[in-house]
Amino acid sequence: MSNQSGIIADQNLLDSLSDVKTGGIVVITAKISDDSTAVHLDKKYESLKEAANDLGSVPLYLFVKGLLDDKSQYYFASYVPDSSPVRGKMLYASTKNTLIRQIGSNSIGKQAHLTDAEQLLDLGNKKDAQDDSALTESERTDIQISQQQQRLKASTFYPGGRKLVSQTNGSSKSLSFQLASGESSIEELLKSFNVLTFKIDMDSEQIQVESKDNITSPKDLKITSEHPSYVVYRNGDLYYFIYSCPSGSKVKERMVYASNRSGFVSRLQDEHDLKFARIVEIGEPIELEHSLISCASAEEQAQEEARSKSATETKFNRPKGPARKRGHN
Repeated sequence: MSNQSGIIADQNLLDSLSDVKTGGIVVITAKISDDSTAVHLDKKYESLKEAANDLGSVPLYLFVKGLLDDKSQYYFASYVPDSSPVRGKMLYASTKNTLIRQIGSNSIGKQAHLTDAEQLLDLGNKKDAQDDSALTESERTDIQISQQQQRLKASTFYPGGRKLVSQTNGSSKSLSFQLASGESSIEELLKSFNVLTFKIDMDSEQIQVESKDNITSPKDLKITSEHPSYVVYRNGDLYYFIYSCPSGSKVKERMVYASNRSGFVSRLQDEHDLKFARIVEIGEPIELEHSLISCASAEEQAQEEARSKSATETKFNRPKGPARKRGHN
């Protein structure tokens, strides 16, 4: 069972966050919809004080731009008052990591947990020092990774002269580690097995096949919780790529796996002709939603997408208001 809510940001919120271009302070608030299906844009403010004055007893997510040295990054805060209902606290806590991953961890420079409006004003007084007393160990690790990636972007080479995979968090199609599949090719292995788990060997600088398995159902998929991993799963005619990064992983491991993910996917697609029906990113293995990898054919996937689209349109379409009465002359 997943410990995440499955709630994601709607497109309006994502567009609003990506469109902000300003030299001053901008605060964007977002909230989970009443039916707990999406995170919606709430309001925009031009100062911390204006936003703080408007905070009440309802939990919110806040994105503050203009506080950090890197003006392109947001200071992300979960605002959950102590007086909030337990269900609301749990819902916002279980949605937060999914929301951050959807927006992109490189867009988030710092994080905080707020319980009252005064703490929002305090963020403006801590521009150069992260107040992480309210953060979990996982959140502190995520911040460390983001900071290390920012430092690495300023350099062209790893220590020892190896070129970085990417200067933008792994979006390059190059791969800094050699791919080693043993005596059999990836294609041959996937004919005999429908699950291949890959690990990065830091000493040999290779991406290696760690394990091979055959399973009959997505629910039987076993993903290691000891370190990050890449998993290729063949379900019928479709292939799925799963990147897992457990919270207990070392910072260096998390950074290296994250930086090589896109390069590895591109290698599998371009050189091994694997077309992925879906690429899934998770933290803990338990977070994997099996429904994301359950389709076994393109037809089945198309039907699922059609059902999902229909359900979304039904859920979010506004009912038409009453027709206007025409005035009589």
